[in-house]
Amino acid sequence: MLPRTSYLKFIKIMLMMHDGYYIGINIALSMEKYFIIFLLLCGIMLICISEWERNKLKIYKYSVSSPKLKNEHRFVFLSDLHEKQFGEDNEVLIRKIDELQPDFILIGGDLIRSHKVHENRKYIDRDAVSVSVSLIEKLNKKYKIYFSYGNHEQRLLQKAGFDDCKDAVKYDKYIQDISKGKAEELKSALKEVCVLDNSSVSFEDFDITGITLPMKYYTPLFLRKGEELPESDIREMIGDPDDDKFHIMMIHTPMYYRNVITHGADLVLSGHYHGGTVYIPYFGALMTPQYQFLVKECAGMLKYKNGTLIVNRGLGTHSVNVRINNRPEISLITIKPGKGQYV
Repeated sequence: MLPRTSYLKFIKIMLMMHDGYYIGINIALSMEKYFIIFLLLCGIMLICISEWERNKLKIYKYSVSSPKLKNEHRFVFLSDLHEKQFGEDNEVLIRKIDELQPDFILIGGDLIRSHKVHENRKYIDRDAVSVSVSLIEKLNKKYKIYFSYGNHEQRLLQKAGFDDCKDAVKYDKYIQDISKGKAEELKSALKEVCVLDNSSVSFEDFDITGITLPMKYYTPLFLRKGEELPESDIREMIGDPDDDKFHIMMIHTPMYYRNVITHGADLVLSGHYHGGTVYIPYFGALMTPQYQFLVKECAGMLKYKNGTLIVNRGLGTHSVNVRINNRPEISLITIKPGKGQYV
């Protein structure tokens, strides 16, 4: 049997251990609480940053030189508006374009917003074109516009059952009926501009081509490769470029820019990736609309062989309405005579 003093010491030690146990639990709970508060504050901060960035236009300037060019030309390239407004009726966007005084404007598609048809909300009309139509009409009064289709314009035309869509009609009459009015409104506005639908327009020292890819090239790519785009398919769509002239080719997704440059493009203009949603320096996109991750070709200018890719970060968003380190872009592009800078 323990002496009384030893017994008292034992009880004291046990009480201290008991108190320490609960103190440890309390400390752990406090740390967990502060960590949750920290995460919530970070989340609120990122939401605020994203909301600020989504509404702050930025002009990105690019310059490309080539011995094929005889004169200097400067133009604005826009992409992926998705019905976004900067100021009332896009007055801020138009004013910034006016300040740049471009010779003409190229639009690389996805001005409108046209959602995929999901079974659980099959007959809900969530498409919109009015903001884009208004912008086209206002810019067309001041500038020559060259327009190339994005996947959202193509989807709307498909849903409306128009004969000139690239894939077979696959939607029922109800969907066609609710889509037709908006599709007709869009087509009416586009009649006033030069639509490059697997076609080209020619100038003295350069050509502009718009490539319209079938919708199979826009399917989600989570952990899988995309569709191949063979040289023969590009040739069938747009023919062969004139080797003596500088060739600008608009293709909505930059995924196939290497194929297009190999085919003969001197400058490829794309959008679609929205700058990667969150742009991570040295790594690129956090995520593209096709669920690709860490894609470097999501924004800015890159060189490949004898050509250049410029990827516009887009003006708006859809579905994932987030922008971090990735402000909406107006691209001001200058092409001019020179030796060219190729890798």
